[in-house]
Amino acid sequence: MNADFHMHMEITLLGHFSPEDRDRDEFPLIPFDVPPGVARLSVSYEFSHAVSADKAGWEEGNILDIGLFDPRGAEFPGGRGFRGWSGTARREFTLSAADATPGYLPGPILPGTWHVLLGLYQLAPEGCDYRITIHLEPGAADDAPFPLPCPYDPAPVAPGPRWFRGDLHAHSHHSDGSAPLEDLVAAARAQGLDFLAVTEHNTVSHLPGLRGQPREAPLLIPGVEVSTYHGHANLWPVTDWADFRCWRDDQMRWVREWARAHGALFSINHPKDGGPPWTFGDFFGPDCMEVWGAPWFISNYQALAVWDSLLRAGHRVTAVGGSDKHQGPFTGELGWYELGTPTTWVWAEELSIPAIVGGLRAGHVFISEGPAGPLLELTAEAAGHRAAMGDVLPLPPDTPLRLTCRVRGAAGGLLRLVSARRVLQTEITADDVTHTWEILPDDDRYFRPEVIDPPEAPLEEEPAALMMRALGNPVYLMTE
Repeated sequence: MNADFHMHMEITLLGHFSPEDRDRDEFPLIPFDVPPGVARLSVSYEFSHAVSADKAGWEEGNILDIGLFDPRGAEFPGGRGFRGWSGTARREFTLSAADATPGYLPGPILPGTWHVLLGLYQLAPEGCDYRITIHLEPGAADDAPFPLPCPYDPAPVAPGPRWFRGDLHAHSHHSDGSAPLEDLVAAARAQGLDFLAVTEHNTVSHLPGLRGQPREAPLLIPGVEVSTYHGHANLWPVTDWADFRCWRDDQMRWVREWARAHGALFSINHPKDGGPPWTFGDFFGPDCMEVWGAPWFISNYQALAVWDSLLRAGHRVTAVGGSDKHQGPFTGELGWYELGTPTTWVWAEELSIPAIVGGLRAGHVFISEGPAGPLLELTAEAAGHRAAMGDVLPLPPDTPLRLTCRVRGAAGGLLRLVSARRVLQTEITADDVTHTWEILPDDDRYFRPEVIDPPEAPLEEEPAALMMRALGNPVYLMTE
């Protein structure tokens, strides 16, 4: 076909994947050719024995994700032709120079070899038959520029220094939420959040929209959730797409290095049952870990145990929280599970993306069950030095250590300071209390604070009985 075709053209791609195919490549590319003179490209697909993504590992059947690359390149890592990803949230999508389905990037429909990207999330024992239909709509070529990269605005929204409260993990209809960015922002504002990281799955089609929101709280942090079939990780802030096609350790290590090279933090998400869990063979030296994802009772004691194991091994990883809210249409009414469940509090010099990211990197962070608290602060003093959560305190041998913790909004709970060797505990008897411990460290390398409800069973016997209300990052002790 040449550039003067006048009828829509349809391309059909048929194929079959076996479980053995998935063992070789979890993200196969299916090529097709686009001639000159195409103004719009639309894709739909179907596959056999389909089950929904929430049935992964629980129900036999096929889960087949989808995305798209244009002729600028589809190679791993970092294919520059990335045009979008929708997982299984959509069975059809369209894009042109002027517009695109959420999850996909508008831009010229370039002539040449394109690739449909398929994600073999789960395959039935008998395999998976697929049918992809591509409609090409003729029209004049459009030389409109591609929208990426999309730099963020470093200008502050509010002054500090102070504690700023926010949510580091949320989705709109650009991935598998059902509401637009405006609803997500409205819900964050109704919760009184100072900042919100928008972390769509494997796509950055939301980035231009973030820049179009009002310059007021909540501060919108551009992020992405790198979602593989072996674990998820948030990156913030981002200005461009990060390749997510990982099923081996070396591939995910590349993502970690990409984040580091681009000034982004790499945060392991929800390492717990149903998270989905992290099953790569390494954590790749994360900057942060989502120790509290969604309401606490959803197996977060497991994520806490993972983080504790890293602390005991000598790693300094900032604990963060995130609601993982997949926003629906916001009516103005707030329910029991909203953005800010839990809330991550960051001590920052101002409410700006660089300052919030800097506070996260430094570990000046605590997490509470919601935007109203409880509020939790820990400081440590020894030999004339003072340190806050996330800091390192020099500690000469045989030097007494003074640990001071202030808790607001948690009367009736228990305040605990946890190290690798022991737990210091006291009852919280009022809505605003300050408690101080004077101790002589006994090979303790850190202390981290937490506020819990009185457990209904011994925690040594039943870890799931731990009901967290607030959780702080450690003060690290460095013996001189």
